[in-house]
Amino acid sequence: MRKIASLLAVLMLFTALAFGQDRTITGTVTDETGAPVPGASIKIKGTRTGVAADNNGQFRILAKSGDVLLVTGAGLEPTDVTVGAASTINISVKKAIVTGQEVVVTALGIRRTEKALGYAVSKVDPNTVLQKSEPDLLKGLQGKVPGVDIRASQGVPGSATRIQIRGVSSFGLETQPLIVVDGVPYSNTTVSTSSQVSGGGAYGSGLANLDPNDIESFNILKGAAAASLYGSRASRGVIVITTKSGSGKKGAKPLNVSYKSGVSLETIADLPDFQNKYGAGANFRVQSSNGSWGGKFGQGNIYDGSGNIIGTAASGIDSIPAATFATMFANYPELFSGTGRTAYKAVPNNVKDMFNTGRLFENSIGINGGEGNTTFGATLSNVNHLGYVENSSYIRNNISVGGQTKMNKITLGGNVAYTRSKQKGGFFGQGQSFLTQWGRTFLMARNWDIAGYPSQTRAGQQIGFNDNQYTNPIWGAYHNVITTIEERIVGTFRASYKVSNAVSLNYTFGVNQANLFRDEIVDESSYGTIGGIPAAVGHITEDAFRQQELQSTIVAVFTPKVGKDWSLDFKVGNEFNQRIGRRQANRGSDFVVPNVYNLINTNTKTFLADSRSRRRLIGVFADATLGYKNFAFINVTGRQDRTSTLPYDNASYFYPGVSGSLVWTDAFKLKSNWLDYGKIRVGYAKVGNDANPQNGEDVFGILGTSFLGQPRAVRGTTTYDPLLTPEFTTELEIGTDFQLFKRRVSGEFTWYDKRSTDLIYPISVPVTAGYQSFYTNLGEISNIGIEAGLTVRPIVTKDLTWEVRGVFTKNKNYVEKLVDGLTRDIIGGLNYIEAGFPYGYLRGTTPARADDGQLLIDATTGWVIENVNRLGMIGDPNPDWKMGITNTVSYKGFSLGVLWDMTKGGDFFSETISSLLGRGVTRDTEDREYNRVIKGIYGNPTPITGADGQPYFVPLLIAGKTVPNQTQITTNDLYFSGGSGISQSFAINGIDEFSVYDGTVYRLREVTLGYDLPAKFVKSLKLSGISLSLSGRNLWYMAPNLPKYTNYDPEINSLGSSAVQGVELSGAPSTRRFGFNINVAF
Repeated sequence: MRKIASLLAVLMLFTALAFGQDRTITGTVTDETGAPVPGASIKIKGTRTGVAADNNGQFRILAKSGDVLLVTGAGLEPTDVTVGAASTINISVKKAIVTGQEVVVTALGIRRTEKALGYAVSKVDPNTVLQKSEPDLLKGLQGKVPGVDIRASQGVPGSATRIQIRGVSSFGLETQPLIVVDGVPYSNTTVSTSSQVSGGGAYGSGLANLDPNDIESFNILKGAAAASLYGSRASRGVIVITTKSGSGKKGAKPLNVSYKSGVSLETIADLPDFQNKYGAGANFRVQSSNGSWGGKFGQGNIYDGSGNIIGTAASGIDSIPAATFATMFANYPELFSGTGRTAYKAVPNNVKDMFNTGRLFENSIGINGGEGNTTFGATLSNVNHLGYVENSSYIRNNISVGGQTKMNKITLGGNVAYTRSKQKGGFFGQGQSFLTQWGRTFLMARNWDIAGYPSQTRAGQQIGFNDNQYTNPIWGAYHNVITTIEERIVGTFRASYKVSNAVSLNYTFGVNQANLFRDEIVDESSYGTIGGIPAAVGHITEDAFRQQELQSTIVAVFTPKVGKDWSLDFKVGNEFNQRIGRRQANRGSDFVVPNVYNLINTNTKTFLADSRSRRRLIGVFADATLGYKNFAFINVTGRQDRTSTLPYDNASYFYPGVSGSLVWTDAFKLKSNWLDYGKIRVGYAKVGNDANPQNGEDVFGILGTSFLGQPRAVRGTTTYDPLLTPEFTTELEIGTDFQLFKRRVSGEFTWYDKRSTDLIYPISVPVTAGYQSFYTNLGEISNIGIEAGLTVRPIVTKDLTWEVRGVFTKNKNYVEKLVDGLTRDIIGGLNYIEAGFPYGYLRGTTPARADDGQLLIDATTGWVIENVNRLGMIGDPNPDWKMGITNTVSYKGFSLGVLWDMTKGGDFFSETISSLLGRGVTRDTEDREYNRVIKGIYGNPTPITGADGQPYFVPLLIAGKTVPNQTQITTNDLYFSGGSGISQSFAINGIDEFSVYDGTVYRLREVTLGYDLPAKFVKSLKLSGISLSLSGRNLWYMAPNLPKYTNYDPEINSLGSSAVQGVELSGAPSTRRFGFNINVAF
């Protein structure tokens, strides 16, 4: 027994010695994402012993059991770990919440702490776009960023998206922000072949080709002070994007692989509530017409071809002659049961049956990693989007590869990205023309069953609406098609040299090459005309557009030490930019062989365009930031540009900027238990903007015919002002940022006043001048507004977090003045510019009104009197304000995100709504068997000639008093039977003002439910992470100021990404989408 006790004592002694002795502890320090933390400090608490983690986050330290390792580092929360029996300890640390120290990428890729910024910058988390079943980067940001207005154009795959920051700042030049990806400029403009209206639904915009899966950081520079260093295109704001392949980020392991896959189903967001009581005809008479104002269903009447009742059916089912559908009857008599008649009855789903359930498939693989000072990354993605409209699709393939290596004082990096997209769709947004695939789909008479009948004859000829009056959408989906193929390759090379601790040189060179090829096919037996030639013979338009952009930027950075309390950061640099464009377009008409679609197979060929352009810009710039005690900063910038697109004497121009910030909570030591951070900022800057290449020189066009075997050229119809100067945008912004209650509440607020002067735009000139238009400095426009964001985190616990984020944008836009002698000018359709009015305001025909605003009514007809030859403002397409509210709840591995957004105001002219009413197909017009009286007073039918020589109308006075209208009209006449002159309806064929609606809309934009599988389970699968998500987009909307049963979405705009808004011409409606996504990290 004594021996056993001695043995136990020896064992305990050895154990104590073992635990008390230092031994080698190894491990890796990683952040919350699993990425290594190079340079992290690991110390034994209470001693001076410590080491630093290497570039892979790995460390080795001598410690004994029971020691506490303290891990610290810049931007990290201090973390304690107790040493146990294990010799390997992997430590995960969290990022520290240090107010104002967040790093933001600003102009030219300059990285600054948030507290040093004297202007508003929005830093967007790329994850707000991923896992949302939305392949379009811009659409994924709707309602999430203050000061930014993002609008989709139509609901077909790949349709254009427009983005605008702080309003329109130019009349005739680009109005969307400059987009810079890895230092290389992108353009979000839409390339149009036919008119913007004709192809708006099938045309995409440039940024749609960018892969959201490859984005590492996304920053929006809103004001002139933030963006001015980017030069002439920065007056409209800048979006700075860094891709994963271009970021140089290493990742958690030497090799990291992730895979994302998603599938979504989409439908048309909403359909009108159709009436099913009346069919084709007018004034309760059954006819073969485009309106549903005919006889009532279910009367048991037998009608002849003129709509006369010639008998009564014992079955109680109305019938009409098959001759009403003459082409169909001639080709498919068997469909009419051999009786030569067909039922006249409602087909409740005749519109719904025209559409499919769309499908969206997304797949992406990401790879990154590296060893030592070398990193690499690659992303491969595919999008396959099949729309709810038959034969509409968008397919995109992306691949990007990049890397970076550091050798002593030199760092080299680069990346290459390739994109190929193919977009296919019909002719949408073309109003009520014969050609459009969409113009009559919603409007078909309630007894027509287009989906249930053949769309072409046995010989392959189209069977159109109303017996060959308008395009059959089923036939048109495969025969009238726009196909666009775009290829883009972007390459970037980066180099930096650290001369000393205070001096470094950075150089970036990039090339962005885009090639677009489009063909627009209008097949044989189509309706209408194209270029004066009947569409029925068949047409094909081929359009090839190539653009190359070269960008070279060198920046020298100086950060000398200027004292204990002061800091100085000075940069000087040079930029070279060249853009080369080439476009060729031709049309062939009259196909020789059916179903062979190329120019060679046509009898008549028409030359449309052959243009070349080249522009160069060279700029030098300087940027200096002086800081005091890390709470006060002032930044001064200046840039001198020389452009090739302006007259020589005005081609060089300078613009300065200054901004400052004061962190007053640090300056006056006001931090407390409830006040964490407060900053005020002020920025003032001026930005110049040059002209387009054709704005500053005469352009000669090559004619399609020759003379004596030699090509002919003709001077263009547009010339330029020899004194043309740059546009200038000057902006003052004042704002504040704050954080309260341990960052439970944080927010930002900015007021801005932006003035753009010397705006370049063509004005019409007399043809006797030898030209039709003249580019000159036309006028001035202002944008004054506020933008705000507020984040509240009511609940923050270990397992549960609830965050509410709200953003608000309000911008008032006015044309301040136009050049002398010009009162107003039309910029497209119903959109005008005029001093004292909002940009692009809607102008059209108006009703006559009394001084108190009452409508003047013709006493004889009961219709509204029109102001003949007197157009007026009928709407403002600019919204009063926009707001978005996002709720995010996280519980353990689950997360739920809900985004609501609201738009107040923003008028739009809608041909769809006015046609739905005018054709009598919705329940808004269902109650029609009584007469109506339009509210108003009688007008004097004899107009008075005004001072401008034009007639105007005044109230009819009897015994010196106005007389209320008492003249009745039918519901049919109220909405459809318009005329010219003094009688007009409230819908189609009526006064323009009655087709303008308030675009106020409340929307459930996005709902996402996500789940991260438990780490222990994932690790058992030898994986790094698995996340699942369900998402829905555009799940509900309400437009309270639109006719109740039209159910129309005001977001649809027929003019794509154009600055001209507020016009809807039978565009394809928006979609509702439900998706599932899985993301696996290996």
